[in-house]
Amino acid sequence: MAFIETKIVGHSSALKKNLDFICKIAKSDKNVLILGETGTGKDLIARRLHELSSHRNKPFVAINCANIPEGLFETELFGHVRGAFTGAIKEKKGLFEAASGGTIFLDEIGDLSLHFQAKILRIIENKEIRRIGETTDRKISARFIFATNKNLYEEIGKGKFRKDLFYRINVASIIIPPLKERKEDIPLLIEYILKKKNRTEYLGKEISECAIKKLMAYEFPGNIRELENIVERACIISEGNIVTERDVKLDCAMSKLGRSTTMTPERLRRILEKCKWNKTKAAMEIGKSRRQFYRLLEKFNMRDCIKKN
Repeated sequence: MAFIETKIVGHSSALKKNLDFICKIAKSDKNVLILGETGTGKDLIARRLHELSSHRNKPFVAINCANIPEGLFETELFGHVRGAFTGAIKEKKGLFEAASGGTIFLDEIGDLSLHFQAKILRIIENKEIRRIGETTDRKISARFIFATNKNLYEEIGKGKFRKDLFYRINVASIIIPPLKERKEDIPLLIEYILKKKNRTEYLGKEISECAIKKLMAYEFPGNIRELENIVERACIISEGNIVTERDVKLDCAMSKLGRSTTMTPERLRRILEKCKWNKTKAAMEIGKSRRQFYRLLEKFNMRDCIKKN
């Protein structure tokens, strides 16, 4: 999905399909799970859902589960009363209470420990929290959105993610394809990034066709975030008003490292959609014979895909 800041940029079929789905589910209060690689814009999808919802005039509280130390998790999210522990010199409202009436976005939910997964599950089910040091629960009214770059099916298999929590958060899911699978959006993204830089830093930069072609051939393991960084760096080092091919510095070593060979149901479905459900083309895309491709569909129990054209 093509996102920079809160702007939606692109015309790929994957973008249009996701936008249509976002519009349909935004007005619902159902839980949403956003799946995608690092740098694809999961946080911006969450903000878009909030902006289109009935909660848009209420707080949007984003919480990165990977960044909160376990020792501070409960006080940050649930709050505490004065004297609840050493250093609790005054009452504190937690982030869940601060989001009352709005949207709670729990990013990197796959990084939570099993202990805190159990606590989050209880809150989702009951819409209640208890501040540290209190004996009664407080009601909260907020819409929950979750995101992760992990394969939660694999995490469940490894015993690292609770199956009951997965079913609670995965009422509706949005899968964001990586940038390498939607390269037709790259020129529009570059144009938008340059406009943003020219507006904020008065650079007046343009980019050459050769530089765009060089970017189109790159894998982008860091997705849209990496594209933005590369273009900004090229603007800084370019000597004139035109960003040339020589100004575009790519991390080819990281690109090779970032190439994923793991096949998942989500990735297989995206490839089929890209190939307009032509299974021969899709098989060639991943270097398999048609028979091997059908075996993959059977393995992932994707019988609905077998029936399509």
